[in-house]
Amino acid sequence: MSTLKNSVHVLRCFTPSRPELTVTEVATWLGLPKSNVSRLLRAMHEAGMLDAAGRGRGYRLGEWLQDLGQMATQTQTFQARASAAARRVSDQMGYSGYVSVLVGTHMVGLAHHVGGNTQQVGVPLGGRLPVDACATGRALLATMGDGEVRQLLGGRVSLAAPQSPRDFDELLARLRQIREQGFAESQHEALPGAGAVAVAVADPQTGERLCLCLTYPLLALGPADRKRAIELLLQERRNLIRSHP
Repeated sequence: MSTLKNSVHVLRCFTPSRPELTVTEVATWLGLPKSNVSRLLRAMHEAGMLDAAGRGRGYRLGEWLQDLGQMATQTQTFQARASAAARRVSDQMGYSGYVSVLVGTHMVGLAHHVGGNTQQVGVPLGGRLPVDACATGRALLATMGDGEVRQLLGGRVSLAAPQSPRDFDELLARLRQIREQGFAESQHEALPGAGAVAVAVADPQTGERLCLCLTYPLLALGPADRKRAIELLLQERRNLIRSHP
């Protein structure tokens, strides 16, 4: 059993920034004698868990082990991968990350991740927001054609908040801007004093459409942090599209 546990500890030493490891590196990180680690890595290599490193020294993850990891990623649902993406953004920015979906003419949260900062703002999970009057909703509407949006909303807007579109033409104008810049924003709409940045993403296989969103107190996020939040969301969207099975 100790050999199995040590093998797991070895595998955990590999990261995207450390794809190849030497005996000395593993021994140092695990606090084990080099002779023991050398025998263990050799046994893992013979079992196919590790391959010889391309540079001729050390080891990298075995090809079949990498295939297993790819299979595990592919078996995750799109919603699960989107939730993990929202969590990463939340962890990095310190504010609430959401995954939302369209239900009728409202956006409903599927996942909510609370950031590390003491000030958090956002709608409780399961709360409903008019699709035209929130960042997540407009991000999703921007993936549709104007005719599809008109059919969904009947050519009307909700007037849910003073900052929401005042008429259907204004909504269409905002959607054109979102299509150009790739993200949607809101201020004081879902909640007074709250800001939000959102991107819509579609599963390349099924077409399922979800929104990733970060909500934050408007006074707490400066221009540089806002820009970083947008970049993180856009990067997570690209990752979700690339990682489809």
